[in-house]
Amino acid sequence: MTTTQEAGGGTTAPAGPAFTPVTGRLRATPIDPVDEIAVISETEVVVRKTVRDDDPYLEGHYPEFTVYPGAFIIESVFDAVLRLVRAHRGERTFVEPAEISSVRFTTALRPGDTLQVRCVCQPGHDDAGNDTVRVVAHCTNGEAKAALVKMAFRVLPAEEPTGSGAA
Repeated sequence: MTTTQEAGGGTTAPAGPAFTPVTGRLRATPIDPVDEIAVISETEVVVRKTVRDDDPYLEGHYPEFTVYPGAFIIESVFDAVLRLVRAHRGERTFVEPAEISSVRFTTALRPGDTLQVRCVCQPGHDDAGNDTVRVVAHCTNGEAKAALVKMAFRVLPAEEPTGSGAA
């Protein structure tokens, strides 16, 4: 039986894929780009983010018609790919955006909506032989399509631990 874990440590009813809160961010961002994550396979990951009306990033973003910024959808795609790569290559591995080949926003996300991002990832190599991941991210709000994002990321090898005591 699989349960869903949410930020704050509580659990809810049995669910499909196991979602766990994302912790241990390496860099500061204006928001937490995902609330829940499920690594489905070596090539697929799903993340969720609930748009909250009290989050400071929404203040002033179209005050009469508050919408979730498209750049934050792309940030959620990045975070999903980072978590997928780390799940299979180790927590010290990192990815960096190499290319955004296509972005299409189709539905505005508003406070109370839940963004779900399903990333299908294809590992490969760029012309220089670097490891890459090509991603097609299907972003939805319930049944409504919110965005389609196509990106590529460079996979950066895990850093060696510092302070190993070597002279």
